[in-house]
Amino acid sequence: MKAFVLILFFGFSAFLLNGQDLIERNYFSNAKAKNAAIAAARYAEEGYYYTKFTTFLSSVDSSRIFADTALFFMKRSLMLTDTSLFHAPKTNLRALNLLYEGKGKLLMADSVMREFYPMVDISSHHYFGNETSLHLSNAVMDIFNASLLLKSQPPKEIPKIEKYEVLPFEDELVRLEADEASFQQAANSYEEEIALYEEMYKELKSQAKKSNKKHITSSIKESIEQVKIQIDKSVSDLEDASFRIQEIRELLASKYLEDVADAEQPEHLSQFAKAKDGDVIMDEEVPEGLVYKVQLGYFPEDVDKNNFEGLFPVSGETVKDGLVRFYAGLFFSYEKAREGNAYIQENAIPGSFVVPFYNGEKISMSRAVEIERARGRE
Repeated sequence: MKAFVLILFFGFSAFLLNGQDLIERNYFSNAKAKNAAIAAARYAEEGYYYTKFTTFLSSVDSSRIFADTALFFMKRSLMLTDTSLFHAPKTNLRALNLLYEGKGKLLMADSVMREFYPMVDISSHHYFGNETSLHLSNAVMDIFNASLLLKSQPPKEIPKIEKYEVLPFEDELVRLEADEASFQQAANSYEEEIALYEEMYKELKSQAKKSNKKHITSSIKESIEQVKIQIDKSVSDLEDASFRIQEIRELLASKYLEDVADAEQPEHLSQFAKAKDGDVIMDEEVPEGLVYKVQLGYFPEDVDKNNFEGLFPVSGETVKDGLVRFYAGLFFSYEKAREGNAYIQENAIPGSFVVPFYNGEKISMSRAVEIERARGRE
């Protein structure tokens, strides 16, 4: 039953991630490289889920069937990664490096998979399946991030301008909103990645305790260290994405206020005050519909709550063991959330910023503004 539930979970996660992909038309020079990278990430992701299934099955024959399917997806991903490398401009070193790193991890996953594929011991399928899925999950993120860097290049006949090009005001707003949505999508992906790594970390720790064979225990410990490194990297990437989101939302704050100026008022009152003794609510469910919170930042789990200057309510969201992202307030309109954030920036946390949720999921601010403007018009 547990295996079945986990299979459903991973299948649903795959559906969500696939729904976020965007295939570019071939109207700019990097489109072929970008499209191939997106497709390569999709195939690697499918390979990951089929590999992960092998770690929950109790039959070697069934495990081999899933492994065989995963090998097919890995082969397709490798071919598409090579296609992306062929078409990617040689000047885009960051994208090229990510593609090469992703390819290396795909080759490593393929090698490990072929090593345990003939084994008859189901525990070996479980252990090596975990190791393979780790390499594949890393490959997915590397190749997907490479696709984000493969953007339109100016035609060769136009001379290079060293100074950052300032677009007309309306175009600049469109670009900023597109960037904000992209960074929010990336942040959501990093959070999903951290959750998967945390699950993998706990599973490997459990296997290390159960194993009585020295060489397997040693290999498991090495994998545990690799997972810890990846968790730290993903957390760092998440913090970087959050910082960029904060910058962009500050630039667009005035526009968002104008956009919702005539929006119908919400039926719920915002919750925000200063209290002497306010408990921090951990990992609470966010109410349905559109709500806003103010992100205070990332802090250790045992942070001194006095740092929050008596803000109420304060809620915590576990990022990983020992690290929590804290929020203040619960708002039902952008205007009130913005007022709350201004107070927090002045009196408590200068780097705070507004975060919108819709039905419990973090969304871009431009999407939140669309939803708020449509309130009462249905």
